[in-house]
Amino acid sequence: MHKWEILLPGVPITTNLGFLGLCSIVLMRLDDKYVIFDPGHYGNREPLLSALRNRGLNVHDIDYVVLSHLHFDHAINTLLFPKARIIISRSEVDYALSNSNDPYLVTYLIDLVRDRLIVVNDGDELLGARFVLLPGHTGGTMGLLLEDKTLLTGDAIKYMSEAVNRRASFAYYSGELANESITKALGIARVIIPGHDAPFIVEGNSIKPLMDEPFNFQLTIRGRIRLAIVNE
Repeated sequence: MHKWEILLPGVPITTNLGFLGLCSIVLMRLDDKYVIFDPGHYGNREPLLSALRNRGLNVHDIDYVVLSHLHFDHAINTLLFPKARIIISRSEVDYALSNSNDPYLVTYLIDLVRDRLIVVNDGDELLGARFVLLPGHTGGTMGLLLEDKTLLTGDAIKYMSEAVNRRASFAYYSGELANESITKALGIARVIIPGHDAPFIVEGNSIKPLMDEPFNFQLTIRGRIRLAIVNE
């Protein structure tokens, strides 16, 4: 039986000075293996290590790291896990190596983990979980579908609002494909864990949060700054 829990929640926040990039980091237990989906980036490295310690785990206990895509905010912390096999879609590797216009790709990661890299295609399986190609945000964005129809989408669905609107807010490869991938994801999943938002339930055309209470997010400001909050 597949088990999952969110180690660090994705946060749907951008700024006028750049993207914070706090993605959903998910720990899974697939049979007897520990798997992390999208380990995040330097900015959430310490909280990630703390979350693992709180569960009696360390970086050497992780058997696999699955990357939905090769953007920095989802992928850089892959380097924390020296024993893990690294899984990514073949389409994403091809996209990363042939695309110089996507500013958030960390193409160097492919060479750094090449001896541990597992390249997969749409429909391939790992310990009973199925890889689902969901292109658009990038050329090879990939989700992972668990036995209970929980789908981890990465940024194929970044926010619950994208699922409600059936429309991607932005895409680096193809907006049309991104919208098609949202429809595809909603058609196969019962629960979706998006890239930068809380999990939600899909029941036909109805979409609702999985949890009654939202995640707690604390923003600490030091120094002189004028803060403007824009709710979309």
